[in-house]
Amino acid sequence: MNIADLRQEYMRAGLSEARAERDPLRQFERWFDDALRARLPLPNAMTLATVGADGAPSARVVLLKGIEGGGFVF
Repeated sequence: MNIADLRQEYMRAGLSEARAERDPLRQFERWFDDALRARLPLPNAMTLATVGADGAPSARVVLLKGIEGGGFVF
């Protein structure tokens, strides 16, 4: 098996600042709706990245459970 043959193209459309929503939550909803329509597996799986006070980054994979009060629930 050639592992490189498993590669899939994930680019469906570019991101244009001129077409982006001013509200980041509204932009996320557009992206999430696109993922649902595309029937992507686990569209609610995402990487959450933060930076600590020491400047060290940390990232983990989480499952989005919902959006409440203007924020994400994991």
